[in-house]
Amino acid sequence: MVVPDPSNQDALSSQHHVAKRVIVHVDLDAFFASVEQLLNPSLRGKPVVVGGAADERGVVAAASYEARARGVYVPMPLTQAHRVCPDAIFLHGQFHRYSEFSERVFEVFDDYCPYVEQASIDEGYMDWTVDQYRALFPRQEVPRHWPVVIAEKLCRQVSVEVGLSISAGIGANRTIAKIASKYCKPRGICHVAAGSEPAFLRPLKLRVVPGIGKKSTEALAARGLVTFADVQQLSKEELTERAGEQWAERLSRLAAGSGNENLYHPEQPKSISNEHTFSVDCSDQAELERTLYELTEKAAWRLRKAGLKTGTVGIKLRTPDFKTITRAKTIGFRTDNHREIHQYIIEIFNNARKPGQPVRLIGVRLANLDEESNRQLELYNQEDLETSKKVDQLLDEVRQKMGFKKIGTAGSLPKGPVR
Repeated sequence: MVVPDPSNQDALSSQHHVAKRVIVHVDLDAFFASVEQLLNPSLRGKPVVVGGAADERGVVAAASYEARARGVYVPMPLTQAHRVCPDAIFLHGQFHRYSEFSERVFEVFDDYCPYVEQASIDEGYMDWTVDQYRALFPRQEVPRHWPVVIAEKLCRQVSVEVGLSISAGIGANRTIAKIASKYCKPRGICHVAAGSEPAFLRPLKLRVVPGIGKKSTEALAARGLVTFADVQQLSKEELTERAGEQWAERLSRLAAGSGNENLYHPEQPKSISNEHTFSVDCSDQAELERTLYELTEKAAWRLRKAGLKTGTVGIKLRTPDFKTITRAKTIGFRTDNHREIHQYIIEIFNNARKPGQPVRLIGVRLANLDEESNRQLELYNQEDLETSKKVDQLLDEVRQKMGFKKIGTAGSLPKGPVR
């Protein structure tokens, strides 16, 4: 859905009113429960509760929408959830699998944004610009609500590649984007156009704002402030008299739709890793090497974005019986060149995997990170290395604007049929 800007009804199709930048909040729908239903198709369409057995003292960590329709919510006590929905299926959860699916989803998110802020295991923020639309749809005129078009493509890709559904809220800032994603769940997309924030918020209850909890909601309700409409109809003086100066200031800003427009960049990482889970166990050497190349290329790109180089490289393999194999090697110097890293990755991979052994998951990990290269050994001569750096710089410039998968090198292309 789209919430239009009521002040610009005569200019909805005008290119001058196309937003240049938006913040997107993406949220996986009933994540833990949805993963359980994906792994066990017999659970689909049934009320599923994740968190523990029905008679345990814990709380609900996640509930499928079938369970929510029966009155189960997070973080309801498990015993109460059983009373509300006695035929629900209670599960302790497979948290290592949830992490695995989360990584797969965020791998897709990386295709749509140079930087994704992961807020939790099942939600994150993206910073989209109109240039990304032009990269995805190069021969099309940019529509007014171009972020919705990108969001639709993103939701389809997550559904096809991972099997899960997401909801996306789009707005001029983080607060509006997060409220919008909650507003349209599940499987929804909500774009709050710039200028329409007060109209969008007006019928909503104040408790939808992140950070306004149960006690604050009750305290505000006691002062006659339940919805945004209650706030918007009062003058600043009247609001201050009811709620106090501090709350009046905050509520006024929220009711006007203002919020933080910035994404938070994390501190320098201790290690960088990328993984890929095959939909069907893979034993094809060419496809495994191609996947390792792409994972290495992406990890090296992330290294360069952080201004770091790696001195220890490693791989991770998971076999169909869920046995995990990890191997690493310290290479004697630090580098951010994916071609150099890839040579060591392939060597480690071939030593760790038995010939013909099928693989369920494959990954690369870069550690021993630092800004200095400490280079003592060169696999290429200086001229080749400088040429390689220039190519990487050009690739990085494109990816910084449009995302990692908008441009790549030949090593990540399929080399033949996959078995």
